[in-house]
Amino acid sequence: MNGLFIVGYWNSGTTLLTDVLRKHPDLSLKKGRFLPNLEERTLQKLFSKMGTPFFDFGDYSEVIENGFANYRSPEWSEEQMHTFRKMFDRHFSVSPGQHLLLKNPWLFFYKEWIDRQFAKDNIKKIVILRNGYAQAVSKDYWMRGDLPPEKQLVARSIFWRKAMEYYFETWYKDPDCLTLRYENLCTHPEDTIETICSFLSLPFEPLQRKLPEAFVNRMTKWLQLEPAFQQQVIQEIKGVQNRIDDAFPLKTALEFFENT
Repeated sequence: MNGLFIVGYWNSGTTLLTDVLRKHPDLSLKKGRFLPNLEERTLQKLFSKMGTPFFDFGDYSEVIENGFANYRSPEWSEEQMHTFRKMFDRHFSVSPGQHLLLKNPWLFFYKEWIDRQFAKDNIKKIVILRNGYAQAVSKDYWMRGDLPPEKQLVARSIFWRKAMEYYFETWYKDPDCLTLRYENLCTHPEDTIETICSFLSLPFEPLQRKLPEAFVNRMTKWLQLEPAFQQQVIQEIKGVQNRIDDAFPLKTALEFFENT
């Protein structure tokens, strides 16, 4: 099987990227017309049938204390792997000559499982990274939950930092993984998508004429955050954010970088 797994961290532009790539005739996405994120929910159901639900990170306290040391990919037997593969192929089979396009941010934390389960396949992976300052406040998740908002914001920031440290320990070293910046996808979509097509050895022309000049990269929530809260986030993530910026530079400067 030929496949492209988009495994970027949550709210990093995985849906935007998938919506662009699904228009390529050589890529096949199992997406229901009236069922958004069908491929994500289907994979979650398959894991549950195997008795291995996706990780529940709860209030992030375990990750904050121990990183991901206590979250390990499932180590299934050969029989279990065969059972899963049969179910997987029933749901995600594609026509000859096509590449399966599969998007699931949870798979960001399951690299070892992907390597074992699809060892005999030609699977390419894409991780799309977004600036951590925007990630911390995305969709106001930090204002929900049982913790006070300020503590929830700090917890989300630390979790993101730990997740990026996990990225550098795993995906960053994988020669079959292409890492992209969400910000570069927004400001230079043609260059970014052409890079992906080259990575997959697919023609770029079918997508070239369908791309806009740019996508909107909203940073309002970060810019409107109280300065005291901004400083707490910066304190937690600046080091790893700088490492990401060094490894994957932005093609266009962003306003909130100038403010931090």
